[in-house]
Amino acid sequence: MALASCKEAEPIITAEDPDALDNEYIEPAVEQFKEPSDLRISSKKARNFNKASEALVIMGQEWAEQMSNADNEEKLKMAASYEKAQDDLIRKFGIQGKEEFKWIHAKALPESINRDVFARAGVWINR
Repeated sequence: MALASCKEAEPIITAEDPDALDNEYIEPAVEQFKEPSDLRISSKKARNFNKASEALVIMGQEWAEQMSNADNEEKLKMAASYEKAQDDLIRKFGIQGKEEFKWIHAKALPESINRDVFARAGVWINR
């Protein structure tokens, strides 16, 4: 172990130090969405979808406002991170990212078996 010279000897943390690795941030595993065979959706999932939809609209408005005030370099950075930010936001509402959100929107939402569930969750279908 290497020591730094000062009044008291303090160990220098190196990459080989197992204690240093314990404090390293590790991104949690992201569960991938697997399309279910049944198109029926739960009332909880419908409510979460509705909340995520509303949050995405607000996020889009705020993002657009920030981009309008940003310089070109900052706009590029913001645009590059937008999809991940959307995915992260959706996951906060109990939906498995953009893939499940898209599946709910494209497949579960149009199904007549889900009409009442979505209506009770505050999602209105104009079809």
